[in-house]
Amino acid sequence: MTTPQSVADERNFRPKRLEDFIGQEEVKQTLRLMLDSAHKRAAILEHVVFFGPPGLGKTTLAAIIAAEMNGRLFELSASSVKKAGDLASVLSKVARNDVVFLDEIHALPRDVAEILYSAMEDFVLNIVLGDDRPPVRLTLPPYTLVGATTDFGLLPEPMRARFGQSFHLQLYTLNELRQVISRAADNLGFLYDDGALDGIARRARGTPRVALRLFRRCVDSAVNACQDWLDESLVEATMPILGLDERGLDDADRKYLATLVHVYRGGPTGPRAIAASAALDLSTVETVIEPALLQMGLIARTPRGRRITRQGYAHVCTFLTAAPQINWARVESADAAMPTPATSA
Repeated sequence: MTTPQSVADERNFRPKRLEDFIGQEEVKQTLRLMLDSAHKRAAILEHVVFFGPPGLGKTTLAAIIAAEMNGRLFELSASSVKKAGDLASVLSKVARNDVVFLDEIHALPRDVAEILYSAMEDFVLNIVLGDDRPPVRLTLPPYTLVGATTDFGLLPEPMRARFGQSFHLQLYTLNELRQVISRAADNLGFLYDDGALDGIARRARGTPRVALRLFRRCVDSAVNACQDWLDESLVEATMPILGLDERGLDDADRKYLATLVHVYRGGPTGPRAIAASAALDLSTVETVIEPALLQMGLIARTPRGRRITRQGYAHVCTFLTAAPQINWARVESADAAMPTPATSA
């Protein structure tokens, strides 16, 4: 058996260059345009924000931007920023062309966000010390702030206005996920067949992070079986161990669907009600479960909430022995009631 490459390679399959980043073609085209222009003008890249479901590559793109600008990357989670001093401790270290990546930027405390505005626009950080003492004024070198959020609508308008460009990251197609998995397998020196790629990709919820996590578990199964290849039978044998069915749904997904069918007779109803009835976290429902189920076509978004689809009901019948009958005329009548809103019901 061929010995896999280093643990560092196993743990990190992130591309280093924009050209090696798979998927998000429109985002890459615009970002390349901005980066090339910044290089030709000897200017810094404008502040940018990425938004979309978790695991689509926001952190990876921030690292690529830093590499393209020949700067360092400073990673910071908004949830860890409790006061202005927490932000100042990072910004005080930046040099020209450095990139500050602020994850879940919508969670930034309001008073800290207001201080950040001048740091974004004028590269000046004004810290109010209180106790009638004058504020501390810190001049910053030109840098790029890269924000990331799962909900762009939660950003205050003054913050949104200070980003030069916002990028909506979309869930990945099956073909793009196959490319992500095959590149990871090539990096590790593992052989694979099309069935193995398909088996992982269709369970990855449109998310590269999930695809790579499932790939690692399949590698674990292959190593334990003393082989250096992944085939369809190995993948299919590994997935039930992880609690995943043939569509890649886990226990939380199945609880969501079962609640929608059993309690709400197929819907429509809002995600808050489904989360409460299924004992699921609302944030997980809205940012993890629903995007995947919507993409798979198992549920539909209507003006009055979420409803089961015929495809979703068929899948529910595969794991519920006594699924109630659905009045499809009632359930599907919600679709044409009014235009579907862009935000969550």
